Amino acid sequence: MFTDDEGKVRDPQLVRMFLMMHPWYIPSSELATKLFQIYQESDGSENSSLQIKTCHLVRYWISAFPAEFDLNPELAEQIKELKVLLGREGNERHSSLIDIESV
Repeated sequence: MFTDDEGKVRDPQLVRMFLMMHPWYIPSSELATKLFQIYQESDGSENSSLQIKTCHLVRYWISAFPAEFDLNPELAEQIKELKVLLGREGNERHSSLIDIESV
């Protein structure tokens, strides 16, 4: 994954390039769906590291490209749903990483 467990981006230039250019080959809403699937499939204590890394990536995506969420209401709604799901499941730490309201 692109981040470590503390949210430090391993290669900021690569991550920015990926997030900037992904619409060329996958729509943002589809990328959000795939990240959501990765999060759900990595359920369990041995995979919690992947879950937190996924949340950190979403957090970085929002902070680095806020206009993308402003211009794409479907994408913003998907991320809001992810945040709500995390809160409902009791993953407050993960949920707190995703701040779509600031966009």
